[in-house]
Amino acid sequence: MNCWKTINFHKQYGFQRILFMSSLTMVFTFLFLYTPTIALFGHNGLNDNYFFTFVAAFLLVYPVHKLLHFLPVVHLGKKIKKSIDVHGRIFPLICIRAIDPIGKVNFIFALIMPMLVINSVLIICCFLFSHYVHYFLIIFAYHFGMCVPDFIRIKSLWKSPKSCYVEENEDGIEILVSNVS
Repeated sequence: MNCWKTINFHKQYGFQRILFMSSLTMVFTFLFLYTPTIALFGHNGLNDNYFFTFVAAFLLVYPVHKLLHFLPVVHLGKKIKKSIDVHGRIFPLICIRAIDPIGKVNFIFALIMPMLVINSVLIICCFLFSHYVHYFLIIFAYHFGMCVPDFIRIKSLWKSPKSCYVEENEDGIEILVSNVS
């Protein structure tokens, strides 16, 4: 296989810039959706019961997000490296990396899966539990901001050849094409 393109996210974007873009996405998602959502569901009255359940759900979003990244590629076995690093003795960082080449479609599906599943569940919950729509909206905005690095990776892969393969390293991804003539 030949390397078609190497994308170094640390050089191109940097951790601070991605964190800033994610934070802005969270804030603007919440601001953009709050008024129409309250107009749609606000007539039921909002309730602030179950605050600790909300905090627990908020804290569970990250591990569930990472689990949903892993589920589409779990069948690949040793091609996927999994690790948990603890930063500052408090914050666990779950890392799932394709250390051997995997197909572009499978990689994109693994990237988009958490956004589709978690945000769909949150939207359905808004309709089912309309008294707690503000809680679901906060978690939705938080998760949508968390998906920004996934969107950046998808954007980078979008114009790559259809039959390419993707391999991850510490700094970014390599897009590989088959050298069959």
